[in-house]
Amino acid sequence: MVVVVVLFSRPRLLEFVLSLDEEAVESSSRKAFGSLPDVSKAVSELTVLKGVGPATASAVLAAYAPDVAPFMSDEAMVAALGHSKDYSLKQYLRFVEKLQAKAKELSAEGQLFTPSDVERALWSSAIEAKLENSQSDSVAKTDVGKMSKRKRKR
Repeated sequence: MVVVVVLFSRPRLLEFVLSLDEEAVESSSRKAFGSLPDVSKAVSELTVLKGVGPATASAVLAAYAPDVAPFMSDEAMVAALGHSKDYSLKQYLRFVEKLQAKAKELSAEGQLFTPSDVERALWSSAIEAKLENSQSDSVAKTDVGKMSKRKRKR
């Protein structure tokens, strides 16, 4: 199974992905998937590929094993750790630990939750908040525009 992830926020990533040897990708992927549930080792196996860092590796692992490895989205990183721009293996492992613990806590009530479920919930909540803020900003600008366009009574 070969998983290719293209993150459009990194324009050169597609170039790197296309330059990779298929055998190298398959070999690294097999090693990574075989080393699970050791997330650290799995990420290390994938990051030997040019253009693949912990964030990209997390996307591959989340697609393959959502019950073990969540995607390292900025929004979920901020919610879980308070910041997002540190894409190191150390930060990802802290993130995984927190989301695995939350998934276990939520699952104690009978329904099964995975770390990826928790990540998607955090991401969705953050995106909803951004949308609400942008909509309220838009409404406020519209209201200000309407107020300034009112005709004066003479």
